[in-house]
Amino acid sequence: MKTLATLFTLVLTVFGCHLSADEKPNMVVVLVDDHAFEAISAYDDFLKDYAKTPAIDRLAEEGMLFDNFTCNNSICSPSRAAILTGQYSHKNGVLGLNGAINEDSPQYPEQLQEVGYQTWLVGKWHLKSAPKGYDKHMTVKGQGKYFNPTFNGSEGEWKREGYSTDVYTDIAMDWLKERDPDKPFLLSLQFKAPHHEYGHAERYDDLLADVTIPEPPTLYEKVRESDSNLKKQFLQHTKFHMLHSEGKGGKDSSGSTYYTRHLKDEAPNQMWEHDASSDKDKIRVAYQHMVHKYIRCLTGNDDNLKRVLDYLDEEGLTENTIVIYTSDQGYWLGQHGFYDKRLALETSIRMPFLIRYPKLIKPGSINDDLCMNVDIAPTLLELAGAETPEAMQGRSMVPLLKGEALDDWRTSQFYTYWSTPKHQGIRTKRYTYVHLQGAPPELFDRKTDPDQRHNIAGNPENAAILAELEAELQQQIKDTGISPDELPVGGTVDGGRQPTLK
Repeated sequence: MKTLATLFTLVLTVFGCHLSADEKPNMVVVLVDDHAFEAISAYDDFLKDYAKTPAIDRLAEEGMLFDNFTCNNSICSPSRAAILTGQYSHKNGVLGLNGAINEDSPQYPEQLQEVGYQTWLVGKWHLKSAPKGYDKHMTVKGQGKYFNPTFNGSEGEWKREGYSTDVYTDIAMDWLKERDPDKPFLLSLQFKAPHHEYGHAERYDDLLADVTIPEPPTLYEKVRESDSNLKKQFLQHTKFHMLHSEGKGGKDSSGSTYYTRHLKDEAPNQMWEHDASSDKDKIRVAYQHMVHKYIRCLTGNDDNLKRVLDYLDEEGLTENTIVIYTSDQGYWLGQHGFYDKRLALETSIRMPFLIRYPKLIKPGSINDDLCMNVDIAPTLLELAGAETPEAMQGRSMVPLLKGEALDDWRTSQFYTYWSTPKHQGIRTKRYTYVHLQGAPPELFDRKTDPDQRHNIAGNPENAAILAELEAELQQQIKDTGISPDELPVGGTVDGGRQPTLK
């Protein structure tokens, strides 16, 4: 009969690690809000020379960057629930904003507690259900405020002065310094930034001042004339998410929605001269205003991540600490003239995901497998040597972290969105296929049309592709355990209302 020590050694061999029994990896999970991958310089996209993120980039340089990582439902609360539970929205019960996780859904911090972790959570929570599995948790109500936040949680009520990202990190650093050095830890550090309206600390006021930032190629796309009903419904029903919008009666408005809401008659700080009578010029200046504030806001995330990474270095914890930086979803940064998220299209559905664990991951690795937010929980549990509950639907990415190629990895990512515009679909490495309520299916070929300008579902030559993708979608519906009448485009959900699903 093998000894316990021998069994533990075998487990570590499977993980590709060489740890003693009292050296479970520490974990720092930095979950932020609406940080588009294009605005992380490690992703080498159109903003890389302007949205500079050296601390986040360090995780890519010393660990692994995931290039095809998506959420299953591109809105804050559902994605956060999926990360915690390893379950799709219809299983964990959080279909829309401010939902509550089902009582019988697993949450990975609980499993970490069971194997000896000290666990802490600070920052944005945005779920109706209370945190589970955290020794200490101090969270803000709803979105929270960018300045002078108020916290409630296991330690009572705290009111702190300062910029929220700085304050959240101050609390996290205090807990790290007070930790029991003989126990592994999980730190969940959850920033509000860079959520709209992109509040930033005063020290960033002059960042990129008088610098014109590049525009996305589809900034001036005429969405009202689009062949995509998905885009047009987003335009018609959620006008406050557009840099431009339709006016009443389907006519063009006299100016962009963002311009009207945020700029009025002049751009802040007199940064951008523009023609107030030109809709195109309003869109241009609205975009510049938005992207400047957005970059200034996310720079605070990077600077505060640096504080944490520096602490790990100083304390000799770097080698045995997993550090993740990710967002609850992507974010439109002017593509198609949009801001916000919600749709099953790039860049709304794609999340940045960067992870460093020196004992396991080869530095500078890039992964392009189709991974999802439901995979995070089972991955962390396997790395901790904890049991993964059968109810979790995601799959551990540990083999991928080790650089292994898996022939049986998923070939599509399943997506559902229950509010307007209601839709579901799948994303493969090449195609995005969408069912939209009240409209024919839509198809985007990201190989020939990376900007997703055109829905090509109506082209007769694509009939075979549509059939193949429909079969794949139906398989995903079956595999994820949701019946057709429970789907957003299934006729049972109205206006974002959350039915009771298990």
